[in-house]
Amino acid sequence: MIFTRSWLNEFIDISAISDDDIAKKMNSIGNEVASVEPMNVARGVVLGFVKSCEKHPDADKLSICQVDIGSEVVQIVCGAKNVREGLYVPVATLGITLPNGLQMKPVKLRGVDSAGMICSSEEIGLPKMGAGIIEFDDSIGALVIGKELCEYESLNDTIIEVELTANRGDVLSING
Repeated sequence: MIFTRSWLNEFIDISAISDDDIAKKMNSIGNEVASVEPMNVARGVVLGFVKSCEKHPDADKLSICQVDIGSEVVQIVCGAKNVREGLYVPVATLGITLPNGLQMKPVKLRGVDSAGMICSSEEIGLPKMGAGIIEFDDSIGALVIGKELCEYESLNDTIIEVELTANRGDVLSING
């Protein structure tokens, strides 16, 4: 079974307990913890809003987007199939380094300037969540353009995986 620390916290107050202590306690009551993985968004990745999106004149699979990142509107060339006007998206701003080692600097893609990158979940340090870029809605909290995603509690959590055994039916749900 896979669950998050925040989900467990909805049932019992674990705010003062470390991830290691949760794993030790789960193991001590007969639930083998397979993994405990922090899920954190890289600093410098902000919530952006795609104001406009047009096809690149020299590339079939690229789009030229005008993206509001709070402090300014930047032009970003994006290759994701699901990018379109009106989306709230994660934007890696210039000057940061993503978890995969990619450094954000101004580039030209097929002759068009691009200042940053609209990201997929894996590019910003989260588990894979479908194909293409992430499309945010208010389920993460109030959508504040320019706010760093590492400040959203729901995007910075711990994922805990517990091995299931046939004799522990109570572990088949979070409430159990």
